[in-house]
Amino acid sequence: MKKKLWAFHSWIGLYAGLFIGIISVTGALAVFKFEIDEFLNPHLFKVKPEVQHQDINKGIENALNLYSDNNGYRIDVPKEKDESLKVTIYLDDPVSAAKITQEVYINPYTNEVLGERNMYKSFSFFIRNIHVRLFEGLYGRQWVGFFGLLLTISLVMSCFLYFDFTKKQKFGEVRTKNKRLKYADLHKFIGLFTIVLQLIIAITGTWLGFQPKLEQPLLGHRPGKFIASSFPLDKKVDQNKVVDFDKVLQASKSFFPDMIPAMLIPSKDGSNIVRIFGDIPNTVYERHTNFVVVDKDNYQFISKLDIRESGPSGHLYYMQEALHFGDFGGILLKIIYCLMGLIAGFLSISGFFIYYKRTEKKRIKSYPLLTTSNLLWGFVTLSSLWFIIIGYSSVTYGATYPTTYYTTPLFYGLFILYISYRGLLMVKKWYPETKKS
Repeated sequence: MKKKLWAFHSWIGLYAGLFIGIISVTGALAVFKFEIDEFLNPHLFKVKPEVQHQDINKGIENALNLYSDNNGYRIDVPKEKDESLKVTIYLDDPVSAAKITQEVYINPYTNEVLGERNMYKSFSFFIRNIHVRLFEGLYGRQWVGFFGLLLTISLVMSCFLYFDFTKKQKFGEVRTKNKRLKYADLHKFIGLFTIVLQLIIAITGTWLGFQPKLEQPLLGHRPGKFIASSFPLDKKVDQNKVVDFDKVLQASKSFFPDMIPAMLIPSKDGSNIVRIFGDIPNTVYERHTNFVVVDKDNYQFISKLDIRESGPSGHLYYMQEALHFGDFGGILLKIIYCLMGLIAGFLSISGFFIYYKRTEKKRIKSYPLLTTSNLLWGFVTLSSLWFIIIGYSSVTYGATYPTTYYTTPLFYGLFILYISYRGLLMVKKWYPETKKS
């Protein structure tokens, strides 16, 4: 039984380890995607605090006047005194069937437009897209979920394999006789030391990857979701209707005082409502998922979701993303989650190192250049170059460009080549035995 577990654990690492490593390292970056975005674009995100905010309606109007022919919008309100207000405007692309999501940043103290950008060309979206979808345009999110599932299985198996190993060797005692033993021990001990948090991240990542396909058949819709039942207005009239967002924020404070408003979304389907999404401090839930709904005409209460009152199923559902990214416990927890991503990447790469070091002598007899060191440095170099190329293409032309023209075709091309190669090796291995029989 143990031999079968070892074989399956090794098989997962060998066939899926590279993808798991890429997802893990990009996940470490994704933990800090907002902080990185603010660091790269302080002119958009940061303002000089003054005595009090101006009427935000004027700033929102200034943003919407830039794109009067829009398909709707949402507003991200500042939580801190030195933060800008963001109006996200949805547009049609005049030269393609793709959609444009334009972000306009407003100084809430002066209502001045600070700048704007296409969200799909931002570095933060690039980080998110490579981690969540691997820049694969068809089933990227499900592929990430699949690799998350393999990681979960591998971690569970490692518990049975490596805890038994600690009975023979003192925990933390790393043998240094050679590099293979050294990295094998580091692989085992670091994996065991971080196993609980790694499992939490892997399990939640698996669910988040499969969620778009599984949520509807399993749950129907997310717990507490508000579904409008009345549509008194024409859709275009509803979309263009003037809303007093200062009154919307006042209504939110009145009807849901524990929630800190973060995002305002006026309806465009004729329902004549505004949804206010926000967060409750010191809770472990997905960002911006608590909400209150008010009427556009009189700003009276219609509905709300307080996740604290949603029951066990609601708690479990809305904890998934927070537990996956660790964005509920401040900067220290984010650092820990970032380290977990880097450690998972190390475990994947060290697993490769152990395997290729063990088979090195036999391999270099036929291919002298394919030393373990050359293979690993080649992988790191190619991955870094690929990361830079995709990143440059994404922030220059938009995420759709690399996804359509080379990442998706290359993903499936390399996948087919690799599976074909491994299949040929298996045929070569078993063919002589078949022939003898």
